[in-house]
Amino acid sequence: MEDHVFDEDAANSKKVLEQDGLESSEEGFMKGYSDDEVVEECAECGSAIDEEGRVTKEIDKDFHKFCSKDCAEEFEENL
Repeated sequence: MEDHVFDEDAANSKKVLEQDGLESSEEGFMKGYSDDEVVEECAECGSAIDEEGRVTKEIDKDFHKFCSKDCAEEFEENL
């Protein structure tokens, strides 16, 4: 799949980044990620997992990765 960035969108994103001083997580969202980048998904909700919030649990001899402690607990409750 090919990424398309419109000049207006890129210009607006750049202005927001320069003016508002976004946090690193917000900046990453604004920039997106490349198709080649491997993004881990939460086993419970499917959200992308960041390094800071990652929770890994062994459940029934399988390792599962979650975006938060709450998702890990919810996953176990729903088994």
